[in-house]
Amino acid sequence: MKVFFKTYSYDVLKMFLNQFATAVFGCALAFAAGAAKSPTLRNVTSVIAILFYLFLLYSMTWDIGYREKVAVENGRIKRCAWRGALIALCANSLNFLFAVLMLLPQLLNVGFFSTVGGISSFLALFLEGMYIGLLANTVGGVPLNAMWWVWFLIPIPSILTCALAYRMGLADFKLSVALFGKKK
Repeated sequence: MKVFFKTYSYDVLKMFLNQFATAVFGCALAFAAGAAKSPTLRNVTSVIAILFYLFLLYSMTWDIGYREKVAVENGRIKRCAWRGALIALCANSLNFLFAVLMLLPQLLNVGFFSTVGGISSFLALFLEGMYIGLLANTVGGVPLNAMWWVWFLIPIPSILTCALAYRMGLADFKLSVALFGKKK
């Protein structure tokens, strides 16, 4: 595990910084759409921010897989098909920590945990700002951002994207070529 963190700490940090930058972008889009008082526009801009974030992760993790392709083929690095997912899981560890801190007030009826949960909710909204437009939607009159279980689901698309992108990088398979063909 120590070797993993030594090898991929820069990539984990870069993923986290990409998330932070995209969160600021998503917050700006959500606030602009909120000012327009259009839930449809808010949802569309949130989906655009999420797709942009996932594209950044895909591109970055594909490069990691491609960079390791030769080393894996030559046996210098052991093949680990889930390496991309592990890197993304490390980059999303703060998201999961906030989700757990928001779960604690539901499990334990202690004022301290309610305060910690509220602070965690605020920080998570900012850290996952690309989802803020979708989280403002209500289900049964309750906004999604008030439901603790939603916070455990939010990192899953990034982890799945990174898992797929790493495998595609190892295989030297570009999604853009599959969708749009090779440039001539």
